[in-house]
Amino acid sequence: MSNITHHLSNGCSFSTSKAFMNCHQKLGERLKLPTITLAKGGRGNDRVVTTTMHWFYNNPERFKDTFVTIGWTSSHRWDFIHGKTNYDTPGIKRTNEIGKFSYQWGTWRLWENDRIAHDPDIDIEIASTVRMYTNILTLQYFFKCHKIPYLMYWALTNDLQEDGDLKNLKNAVDRKHFYNFETSVHVKENIKIYNEMKTKRDIVTVPNTDYVQSHFEFCAQQGLRKSINDAHPSKEGHHQWANILYNFISDQNIL
Repeated sequence: MSNITHHLSNGCSFSTSKAFMNCHQKLGERLKLPTITLAKGGRGNDRVVTTTMHWFYNNPERFKDTFVTIGWTSSHRWDFIHGKTNYDTPGIKRTNEIGKFSYQWGTWRLWENDRIAHDPDIDIEIASTVRMYTNILTLQYFFKCHKIPYLMYWALTNDLQEDGDLKNLKNAVDRKHFYNFETSVHVKENIKIYNEMKTKRDIVTVPNTDYVQSHFEFCAQQGLRKSINDAHPSKEGHHQWANILYNFISDQNIL
C-alpha cells in the first residue's frame, strides 16, 4: 500500500459524503487515505461507471496512487444525460468533484414507469441484468487494465438473472474484489421492501437472519436505519459497514 495515497468512492445516496463520515469516508480514515467522492443520490450505475472513468482520465496522475470503492445501486435505475448544464442541475455544485464534469446525469426508475415496465416487447429483468453485469465488468477490467486496487459491494439489493449467456457474465465477476456478491434468499422480498418504504410508515426491516447481500439489508437487519421508515444508514450503520469492508480488504490482501 506504500504507493496508494488517495481513495476515490462512487455510488448513490448510500455513498454521498456525510458530516459524520459515510462508510467510504470512515474506511478512508481507517486506511489513512483522504476520500474523494463522486456519489450522487438517486442516480444509477451507468453514471457510476462513466464518472469513475472520466475522473481518472481527467486526473491521469491518480492512476498510480488511488484505491477505489464502488457501492452499486439498483439495476432498475436508468440513467440519461441531463439537458441542463452542470451548474443548473439540482445538487451539483461547481466546487465539488462531480460539478467539474462537462455534463451531468438524470435518472428514471423502473418502478415509476409503467409503460416500460409492462411493455410485452421488453424483458426488463434480463435487460436490467445485462446492464448491471456490463457495468460491473466494465469497471472491473478498467481497474485491472490500469492496475488500480479496488473494492465493490452492493449498496442496494439486486436480483440478477443467470440463465443462458448471463451465467458467463456472472462467472466473470471477480469475487475477491466484490464483498458479498451473491444474492440472499430473500432478495425479491427485500427489493419490494426498499421500493415501497417511502410510501409506508412501517419500520423498515428485512427477513434475513444471517447472510446479507447489501448495505441496505445490513442496516435494515441490524436496526441501523436513518429512521423507522427510511432504510438509509444511520451514522453507526455507515461506520459498522466500513469496518466490515476494512476486514474484507485485509482478508483478501487488496491493499
